[in-house]
Amino acid sequence: MASDVKSETAYKFLLKITKNKKHHRLNKFLKETEIISINSRRNKNLSLKFFIIKTIIGQQVSIGAAASIWKKTENLLNHKKRISLEDLTDCGLSRPKASYVNEVLSNQNLDNVTKTDLKKMNQADISDLFLKIKGIGPWTLGIIQMFYIGQEDIYLTGDFGIKKAGLDFFKSDNYDAIDYSPYRTYLCMYLWRSLDN
Repeated sequence: MASDVKSETAYKFLLKITKNKKHHRLNKFLKETEIISINSRRNKNLSLKFFIIKTIIGQQVSIGAAASIWKKTENLLNHKKRISLEDLTDCGLSRPKASYVNEVLSNQNLDNVTKTDLKKMNQADISDLFLKIKGIGPWTLGIIQMFYIGQEDIYLTGDFGIKKAGLDFFKSDNYDAIDYSPYRTYLCMYLWRSLDN
């Protein structure tokens, strides 16, 4: 997988911190794995609303199920102007998720904000914009920050996979990873990858 200068810098930084903090197992894992780029996880063709909807669909379901539901939902969104809850549940969404998707679709604030605007916002303003929307909690906000805005220092403490990997590498499922700032997004990506092995 092609890496870029930022991802190589982040990788070297993570290697250094794992050594300094004596996180030996993580250090060994990093040495044995390919460098990960945030760009490899970003879908630059998705609008903000579509990105949020895709992320909501991915909440607490398997990757396979999320991909299948998203494919049907994206097709629906691209071909139909007025979307009902029934249309969305027919795509495989639960009723609560269908209502969250409808809320995202009808949110006019999201129509007016660009990726450039988001990059300039501070954490409080980003949280204020997104956490008011039903269906967006801290996990979804974190995913938006990581893979839509492209922020490099987000650590998803509430993510099941991160907790599991944290227990394995840091002997804690409540580790805040502050030692790995300003590259905690990259740390998350390596922790997720470790679960595939």
